[in-house]
Amino acid sequence: MKEQVRLDGLLFSNDAQVLRVMNQVLDSFAIQTEVCSEVGSALEAVTHRRLDAVIVDWNAANDPARIVRSARKSSPNSNSTIVAMVDVGSEAHALLVGTNFMIYKPVDLDRAGRCMRAAYGTMLQERRRAARVSVDIPVTARVSELGVLEARVSDLSIGGLALQCEQPLQIDREVSLLFSLPGTNGVMRINGKVVNGNTAGRAGVRFSFIPEEDLDLLESWLAMEFAKLENAEMPLGESESCVV
Repeated sequence: MKEQVRLDGLLFSNDAQVLRVMNQVLDSFAIQTEVCSEVGSALEAVTHRRLDAVIVDWNAANDPARIVRSARKSSPNSNSTIVAMVDVGSEAHALLVGTNFMIYKPVDLDRAGRCMRAAYGTMLQERRRAARVSVDIPVTARVSELGVLEARVSDLSIGGLALQCEQPLQIDREVSLLFSLPGTNGVMRINGKVVNGNTAGRAGVRFSFIPEEDLDLLESWLAMEFAKLENAEMPLGESESCVV
């Protein structure tokens, strides 16, 4: 039997009945969950930690919309799966601010289980999209307003990469990248935008356009690299890898 992927979640609620049900459901899906009952601690988590799931008890007194908006604006969680536990009548507001799934209250095991089963597939898709491979690849980067820069790619995913340059790059700069994947003859041509960075020249780039043939090559290359990592981590004698 294949193991489940260990996912990370945040549960924002101070309702004892909700916590009892959701902790049981989340544990059954192997979602390692931090429980927050205060807005401040929840905001800190969704802003700075990478979370596969953010589950919010939609109690207007606790300003749940602020939690969801902060998650959607943060670089780590802009695409995380967000589940709201709502009363009838508050669905539209929850959807408007960026919720993916809803569980109607009162929350019970059956209702919560069915919703989380649907949400689990979305979490796995996003985990695959965000998974990164550590690399050290020379790249030619054409940056808006700066021209051509020599840089290196330090990690790579299907949706973005980390770039190390000799100078800092401003957020929202448009970038055109040219590089070769290790072990291949093809040249990747990718357009993207700088979404984060620091004063030491490290920048996170989110892809905005990849030609179809280059995307196919990148997907195949990443799949092989992830398979190598899984095989290297598999205990001796184990014949099945974890679901990813």
